[in-house]
Amino acid sequence: MNTNRDMEVNEAARNLLISACPVQLGMPAKLIRELVHGKYSFLTAEDVCSLSKDGWGLSMLDEYLDKQGYVFSWGTLSEVANPSDPDDDKSPAIFRFEFMPMELLLAFPQSAQLEDLLMWLYRNHPLYYPEFDCDEGDESWSVISFQSEEGGGETLRSWLANVFLPLIWHDLLGEATRIVQEKIKAAVAQSPDGSFHELLVEHDRCQLCIDPAELQFEVDAFLEEE
Repeated sequence: MNTNRDMEVNEAARNLLISACPVQLGMPAKLIRELVHGKYSFLTAEDVCSLSKDGWGLSMLDEYLDKQGYVFSWGTLSEVANPSDPDDDKSPAIFRFEFMPMELLLAFPQSAQLEDLLMWLYRNHPLYYPEFDCDEGDESWSVISFQSEEGGGETLRSWLANVFLPLIWHDLLGEATRIVQEKIKAAVAQSPDGSFHELLVEHDRCQLCIDPAELQFEVDAFLEEE
């Protein structure tokens, strides 16, 4: 349940999104620390920085150093704007927004599986909007993203701020968390060493997904009352 503090943080971030005023995000330090030093570590310091004898290469540090977006209680929403014509800086911008739910990633540090799960959940949500379809994230640890058509950035921004975040994202994040927790509990119960490391290995696409009939979206009850 959201605390008053969480609600204030989320409303402030949403207002910044509406106003197109992103802040500096930088690297996801809490997540990087867990992935390098945590129980299910996937990275080394060299992976993060891409150090080599030739110096600095393209790395996670490069990817996130200048990242901008919005800080919510659940994580971050990054924003990138690029000209639709790479040869014309004045061409209409194409905006890309990517979601990084920090606590979910800390609980289940395998973003590829979470991408499949979150996209599947959105496409099975009662308020799915085909005109605003989702995509995998371009960033290392984003789990779902949206990209505008040429010149349609403000329409997408308005939909994210006024529809997706307040009406859909809460459902997707809640169901993803519930499903992951149940999968982890089952994996731990079957594991000889009491871990869920095997669950983090991706054998098939959408392997976290469940029977759509078992989904428990909160908006379903609201729509029934309507």
